[in-house]
Amino acid sequence: MRDLELTLPELITDMSDLSVDRVRLQGTLSQRLPSIPGVSVESFFMSNRAAEAAAYAAAMGLAFEDSHDMDVIMRAKARAHARQAQRYAEGR
Repeated sequence: MRDLELTLPELITDMSDLSVDRVRLQGTLSQRLPSIPGVSVESFFMSNRAAEAAAYAAAMGLAFEDSHDMDVIMRAKARAHARQAQRYAEGR
């Protein structure tokens, strides 16, 4: 608690504009970072939901395609194994 330094806001010396908004914004405007030209703040903090949904749908499509291909391969392997077992049982 000793190393915690409290920074108090500067007192308003200009008494001509004493509004709640001015008092509320006091100290925050000086702490604001400079903006990057040509880049909106929303691109950093808010995502594009349509792009996310499209990427999710594409990923789901690829996963479904891979799963379908694996199912086809596994069914073919199971049929081949069953054929070998049938041949062995018939003594061929």
